[in-house]
Amino acid sequence: MTDTRNAARPAGVTIRQLRAFVAVAEDESVTRAAQRLHITPSALSMLISTLEGELAVRLFERTTRRISLTDAGLELLPSIRKVFDNLDQAFDGLRQLSDRRSGRFAVATSPLLAATLLPPLLAGFRARFPSIRVDLFDLPVDEIAQAVRSGQADFGVCTADTDIPDLVATTLYQDRLMLACQLSHPLAERREVRWAELAGEPLAVLRHGSGLRKLVEKGFADMGEPVQPAFEVAHVTTAVGLVEAGLALSILPSYALSSARSPGVVAVPLTAPVMERNIVALTDGQRQLSAPCEAFLAHFKSEVTVLAAARVVKKVKRKTAG
Repeated sequence: MTDTRNAARPAGVTIRQLRAFVAVAEDESVTRAAQRLHITPSALSMLISTLEGELAVRLFERTTRRISLTDAGLELLPSIRKVFDNLDQAFDGLRQLSDRRSGRFAVATSPLLAATLLPPLLAGFRARFPSIRVDLFDLPVDEIAQAVRSGQADFGVCTADTDIPDLVATTLYQDRLMLACQLSHPLAERREVRWAELAGEPLAVLRHGSGLRKLVEKGFADMGEPVQPAFEVAHVTTAVGLVEAGLALSILPSYALSSARSPGVVAVPLTAPVMERNIVALTDGQRQLSAPCEAFLAHFKSEVTVLAAARVVKKVKRKTAG
């Protein structure tokens, strides 16, 4: 049986003919359309004539003074424009895909994030986009914003502890504060711990001025207690070491504990209240991010939650493994 649907389709119509048709329809002049297409008027007329022959219909009315669309041409024009719009979008998408697969960008982040969340995320990104080069700057927190402003970094990844009016902060991940305790501590057996239960416990906390210290102070203030640390330290790794030695408990970001190489330290979720803080991408709203930057931030958002959940070692699993 003959397929009449295929029989009605003109087989010889080309993209070049259709572009010629649209150009003449828009310019209402063969001469002007030919100039736009960088061909001679006679070559353009031949393209139109061949197209009309393939379609078996006249598309233009020609007089000595002007050229205009016939009813058939008027009906065809919107459909052909839509075809070219779709083609342009498809080609733009391919170009953007090519741009995302090569290039270079710089990211500024804190030493803690650079040592914990960023390495596995960068490893996964490089596996997907091996031709993109990433420059990583691990800077003091108060220098990240300036690196973005100056253009040293295309964007920053940091915690949103303070508002920076001249930069745009876009949330990538919401991190929960956890209690860090020694494996043998009674609280290590718990599925969660209330802030009120920490009253009287020796704590290792970061020094005044850090965003994490402010959150810890807020957690205690919500239950009407001041923070009375046994140790005030400058670095999270110091706090983890004190916890592992059994000298203190600490309240730390889950991503820091998930990456701590301390088998004697357990992370237990804190509740009443649950304290979270946003990890954000810090960008300059006056500069457009490149395709590689956009690709990395999309990768970060899609992978970080799974990564953080997989890397937090829970007491129950450790007990079973032991």
